[in-house]
Amino acid sequence: MASPFLRTMRSLELERDARTWIRLAVILAVLGAWAAWMHAARVSVYATTAKARLEVSRMAHRVAAAEAGRVAVVRVELGRHVEQGEVLVELDAAVEEKRLGEERTKVAVLAPKLEAMRRQIAVEEEVRAWQGKLSDASIARARIDLRQRDLSAAHGEELRAISERLHHEQLASTAEHLQAKTRAADEVLEAEGARADLHRLSVARRHDERQAAAHLAELERALGDLAAEQRAAEAAVDTALAQIERRKLRAPIAGKLGNIAALQVGDVLKPGDLVATVVPGEDVHAVALFAPSDAVGRVVPGQKARMRLDGFAWTQFGMLEGEVSHVASEPYDGAIRVELLVRPGSAASIPVQHGMPGTTEVEVERVSPWTLLLRAVAPGGPR
Repeated sequence: MASPFLRTMRSLELERDARTWIRLAVILAVLGAWAAWMHAARVSVYATTAKARLEVSRMAHRVAAAEAGRVAVVRVELGRHVEQGEVLVELDAAVEEKRLGEERTKVAVLAPKLEAMRRQIAVEEEVRAWQGKLSDASIARARIDLRQRDLSAAHGEELRAISERLHHEQLASTAEHLQAKTRAADEVLEAEGARADLHRLSVARRHDERQAAAHLAELERALGDLAAEQRAAEAAVDTALAQIERRKLRAPIAGKLGNIAALQVGDVLKPGDLVATVVPGEDVHAVALFAPSDAVGRVVPGQKARMRLDGFAWTQFGMLEGEVSHVASEPYDGAIRVELLVRPGSAASIPVQHGMPGTTEVEVERVSPWTLLLRAVAPGGPR
């Protein structure tokens, strides 16, 4: 009886030892797997901030009055889409429009005066040219007449010399000699007269040219005065148009009216009074403000990011996905500005709009659980 009992006890001890070794092996395997996971696995580390909001790629533009005036037309409605350059508010411009009409009348009156003056100058120049040709012809005729007179005077002098020789030889009477002498003197006087006429014509031509030039210069001066007056009137028209345009408050960009002032016809605006805010209808991006200790050296462009919007449960609506696009190099008001590029189509069920707040998380690194454990145990441990 003793021998079977001993064999049974020995069998039970061996079975118990086997189970112990199995348990030990399982425990070691689990510990090994856990250790391997602690070293080989990678988990994401996020920098988180609740100071985040959605903004459009371009800042919203304020529409404000450039000068004082009374409201004449109002075309602002909250949320209405407007095009760039669309008139939102018009101020009363009755005085400027009256001034514009006066200046346009001046321009209209000066135009025919200028044209008439130009025609007159053209005619005067043509007359001057014909007068010059006439003077040239008269001088040419006077030169021919002078040559004839000089030839006649020379011929008369020859006849006087012949008559004087005949008179000395007593072949001609004294009367004939005196007649030839008188005729020669008359021919000389006529030649001198023709020479004087030629000189007078030359002097008269120069005088007429100077007088015509002075008259044309006076006309040119008058034309210049009219042209200057016309330019001044046109500049006054442009100024009046600019003043009228300044009294029209236009949308600087296309977008939606995100904020409007309570205006009605008859209200008086002062320079700088806000009329509306135009929010661009472009793709939005997220702007997050991180503490310098969380962002400096950790948040860099290209890192993945996500944003949970306040008022929209992420379990139901999801989160906006994106990546870091810009990181400020220096803090402002104690925070680092980080801009995130939102991926199109992420969280499509959320009506994304400018100004929506939320919480932003940026994946700054992926480390092993063992590293996280060491950091938790020893804050100054490995990074």
